[in-house]
Amino acid sequence: MSDERRSRWAIIAILLIFIVLSFAYSVANPLHEATDELRHYRFVQHIVQRNALPEQGKVGCSAQGHHPPLYYTLAALATGWINTGRDVCYQPPQNPFWAYRYWEIGNDNKNQYLHTSDEAFPWQGEALAAHLARAVNILIGAAVVWVTWAIGRTIWPDSPYLAVGAAAIVAFNPMFLFMAGAINNDVIAALGGAAVTLASVRLLRDQDGLRLRWGIILGVLYGLALMSKFNLAAIAISIELAVTWVAWRKGQWRRWLQVNLLIALFTLLVSGWWFLRNQVLYGEPTGFQRLTELWGVRDPAQSLGVALFELPYVWTSLWGRFGYGQIPLPQVIYGGLWWLAVIAIAGLSIPILLRQKKEIKSYGIYLALLLVNCILFFAVVFNYLLVSPAGPMGRFFFPAFPSLALLLFYGLTRWVLLLPEVNRKWGDKDRANHVMTALVTAFLLGLALLALFGYLAPAYAQPPPFAADAELPNPMNAQFDAFIILRGYELSSDTAFAGDSIDITFYWEVTGKPPGDYLQFVHLTDELNTMVTQRDTHPGLGSFPSSQWEVGDRFLETVRLHIPQMAYTPAQAVIRVGFYEPLEGYRLGVETLDGTELGDALELGTVTISPGQNVLASHPRPLTQNFADEIMLTGYDYSQREIKAGDSLTVNLYWKALKDDLPDYEVQLRLLDESGQIMKTVETRPSQGHSPTTAWQAGEIVIDNHELPLRSSLPPGTYQVQIALKNADTRQRQNIIAEDGHWIDDHIRLAGIKVLP
Repeated sequence: MSDERRSRWAIIAILLIFIVLSFAYSVANPLHEATDELRHYRFVQHIVQRNALPEQGKVGCSAQGHHPPLYYTLAALATGWINTGRDVCYQPPQNPFWAYRYWEIGNDNKNQYLHTSDEAFPWQGEALAAHLARAVNILIGAAVVWVTWAIGRTIWPDSPYLAVGAAAIVAFNPMFLFMAGAINNDVIAALGGAAVTLASVRLLRDQDGLRLRWGIILGVLYGLALMSKFNLAAIAISIELAVTWVAWRKGQWRRWLQVNLLIALFTLLVSGWWFLRNQVLYGEPTGFQRLTELWGVRDPAQSLGVALFELPYVWTSLWGRFGYGQIPLPQVIYGGLWWLAVIAIAGLSIPILLRQKKEIKSYGIYLALLLVNCILFFAVVFNYLLVSPAGPMGRFFFPAFPSLALLLFYGLTRWVLLLPEVNRKWGDKDRANHVMTALVTAFLLGLALLALFGYLAPAYAQPPPFAADAELPNPMNAQFDAFIILRGYELSSDTAFAGDSIDITFYWEVTGKPPGDYLQFVHLTDELNTMVTQRDTHPGLGSFPSSQWEVGDRFLETVRLHIPQMAYTPAQAVIRVGFYEPLEGYRLGVETLDGTELGDALELGTVTISPGQNVLASHPRPLTQNFADEIMLTGYDYSQREIKAGDSLTVNLYWKALKDDLPDYEVQLRLLDESGQIMKTVETRPSQGHSPTTAWQAGEIVIDNHELPLRSSLPPGTYQVQIALKNADTRQRQNIIAEDGHWIDDHIRLAGIKVLP
């Protein structure tokens, strides 16, 4: 079989695998869990139900009305015959604990919505409409993969497997598979960018140079690209690069003018009505100003640092951060892909270093066009980071992703030129390229399968069952009202350090059909009965709400309790579990099977908590709380934990300067009651103003004492002390930064205190 035929069979196989995989991603991903999918779906339903395009701010709910309508019209045509039985603005029941510790890998409350049997197969109503709209995107995604291959075949007609390898990078990118199996306009934007690039590349190959038909083709494709997503406006530069290059090479400057006029004419014919509509509705042709009024905007003059900080997130979300980013892949995968990309980009320089003039002359302009695409859309993404809080999304780079894939695979194959022993073994560099294609395809296909079955599907899966006759740890029969029995439980450990976590595995059996959704709580309280830490969640870590239970269901779930560094240690803490009704707040009673009442929370056992490890043990209650990479809170202490109302609580803080020339900071202390209401606020400079932070030196430890007076009328009970670091000039509270660089919050809560009458 010739290389040409092998290439065609290979792309057919890649397309078939892509369709199957993206469908599997779609099935594993519950409805509306993908980024903005509910809003995109509302756009489609607005066309179906109201026979009109949505107008920003006038729909009655958020419906992505600022986007051009090409994808939504196609999806509406595919689903218009389905009666969903729901209004455009239908809001699925939300999970209030969604995105708990969003940066962590796992299955803990990764679902934004509570999903019901209405979504089960065979699909009907809304589920059928949504999955058909997703199917439209799957086909569009397959077209993107094919066009990527077609671009490669045009650039390298004598090396068909270069096109196959690049197509595999697009097809088996986990994020592209995920987005192709969801409702959005980013995949059709990728098709718009790829189609324009293919036309531009074929123009560069045209032996006759500029012909009038190129003006029509490029104008229509550019107009369709603009109707896919407005950020494709930038690709006009790539079009003009190709047209001008050909005109310069062929001396066709008169034809250059004619082709550009045709491009402008057909672009206006295809998409001009959309910009005219925006002008009439919003007073400017893009509708972006109205978008910022509804969604918020950043000041570019103040957001450069934030934009730079968010760039790593753009990279990771280009390859695989599912949902709204709360389902990440392991960092080692992102790091490996980064270094693979670096190696590939470095490989692009090898023909230059080896002075392979024939290769440079043959492919240089095509590679330049692909590189311009990548630079353009990186600039688009970065500009969006500067002006929008919704900017750090790798999917915004999708219009240039086929170009990036072509560059990456070509760069990888150039390294073969430095390895003559490989060439001798395989006979020629094309044979080595075949091997490279197989390796890259296998690697990315493996990554796509790993992302699907190792991270995406488990994140949304219901909790696993257990057999009725299974031998359980710590067997018991604690009945929670008439609905559910705890048959057993298991602690990962009965000792822990502050800053660590413990896992509690529960074995539940449903005995009655609840009337609605009850929330589960797990509390860890110390000797003063103040809260060390707690978890509130829908059962099944959000994936199995009680409204979906059926009598006889048996499931196990593992709840992780993160013990804060701020825990007051040493401590003997008690674990309790129970259920409560979220609206009225009452708890379900607990009793044994013989009717002995156990209260409204079941006590399971105790955990011994010791001071944290890997911190400054010389400090009481040692911490590593990093404020803005400038100051670290390394420890704290109270004058007392039981205090009478009317007395004053002394809070001792231990700070470490991380750099010189610090801003002027103030410490904000707040006393909070159990509901989080602020009862008292005190703001003073460290050490009562005697040692301003501007005078601190890097590495210096400062012992800082603050008085927090309690009014005599303060009701008895448990309270918490909240600490924040405020810039005295801007009045902004500084973010606390985790070890991996993500922002945690702009305040911390210390251990609880008990106020006596």
